[in-house]
Amino acid sequence: MTNKDSNLQEQAYSKIREKIIYCTFPPGTKLSEKDLEDKIKIGRTPIREALIRLRREELLYTKAQSGNYISKINLSTADNARFVREHIEKLVMIECCSKVTDNDFYNLEKILDVQKKAAIENDPISFFISDDEFHKYFYSLVGKEEIWDWMQTHNTHLNRFRLLRLKVVELRWQTILEQHYQIFEALKSKNPEESEFLTAQHLHMMIDEKHKLIKAYPDYFQE
Repeated sequence: MTNKDSNLQEQAYSKIREKIIYCTFPPGTKLSEKDLEDKIKIGRTPIREALIRLRREELLYTKAQSGNYISKINLSTADNARFVREHIEKLVMIECCSKVTDNDFYNLEKILDVQKKAAIENDPISFFISDDEFHKYFYSLVGKEEIWDWMQTHNTHLNRFRLLRLKVVELRWQTILEQHYQIFEALKSKNPEESEFLTAQHLHMMIDEKHKLIKAYPDYFQE
């Protein structure tokens, strides 16, 4: 396999995976190689290899003599990912309190400004991306960005849940933003106990809200 072939496979995989996470391809959607070739402008062979990877990750399943379909969001897998992230991130935040600088506060405020703008403009993708950037910043601050990247490979169902949450009208985006500002203020105070508590509370939100998502999108989930 040439480097070009490998790069095309990675591009195809990343583009299809992103569309699954962002619910551009909702659960139950049939994916044909021909349609994907037209939509993402990459050849059939890299797409075929990308679909094999996505089936291994259980983001796709195959129906005999029918084709590939987007899997439902697995709530158990999503909650396991949330559990791991919550317990790691609490430790990250404690360490952040002893390492954060004025420049970090400036950078975090810029991220929060972008997220606030996304909320005003009702832009779920931008809101979701800035949400990730806010949390990833803490891992980078303490030299644990590799852990964040590792978690992202296992957080697909959790991230699908998080994106879908932004489409449920009764679940306010402002709640997420307010909690981010609370975490930011606790960090500015260099209060490790408060930072740890607020982080756990924030990442526990999935448990509190999942029944509303299931009610809004009953066909999108499996227990």
